[in-house]
Amino acid sequence: MNLIGTNGQLFGWSESTWLWLDQVGILVGNVLMVMTIFTAFWAWVRWNRIRLWLSAKYFSGVGSEVETGRWDALIHLVSRPEVPSWLNTRLQPKAIALLASEESRPAARKIANDAEKIGMFVVGPQHIDDPDDPAESRRMTTVAIAKLREKGFERIAIDVTGGRKPMSLGAFMAAEEAGCDSIYVAAKYDPGLKKPLLSSARIRCIACQGSL
Repeated sequence: MNLIGTNGQLFGWSESTWLWLDQVGILVGNVLMVMTIFTAFWAWVRWNRIRLWLSAKYFSGVGSEVETGRWDALIHLVSRPEVPSWLNTRLQPKAIALLASEESRPAARKIANDAEKIGMFVVGPQHIDDPDDPAESRRMTTVAIAKLREKGFERIAIDVTGGRKPMSLGAFMAAEEAGCDSIYVAAKYDPGLKKPLLSSARIRCIACQGSL
């Protein structure tokens, strides 16, 4: 069976037809290459998110007591000034960030002033408009983490002791999403003095990566 036409071309198709098919083939090849690159990039992004999710779900040292500082920076949810100030003295971070409601802003300013006096870098106080909205706390904690990382502080822990419960939940979610540790200060409360007894304070790990 002769596949060559009288014009000397396969199937008798014209040279312009073959040139057109060649151009279509090149175009299809380019499109496939772009799609392959995009698919590979998308897969990498998805895997990175999955890896972060998995790493955030497998923490060691849950509930264990922290004796010394292992973090460059702390993010505090502020209710009262005593516990964050005690924690700063105990762990001696290089930087802190403060999240406070309207009610706790005076306490946050006091913590910030005390920290700046001893040379700590301070972010905030950042204002939480609705302390009962965990989504706002999550968003503001994420912002605080980003600001600290912009300044080169990578080892960050979120202190979820203060603030209302929705604030703590939102901050905890932000910590897991960003791969940061979460800690809590457990202390007895003196009803007469109406403040925590710092002599009984212990730093507990809620979700910490790696060994303490």
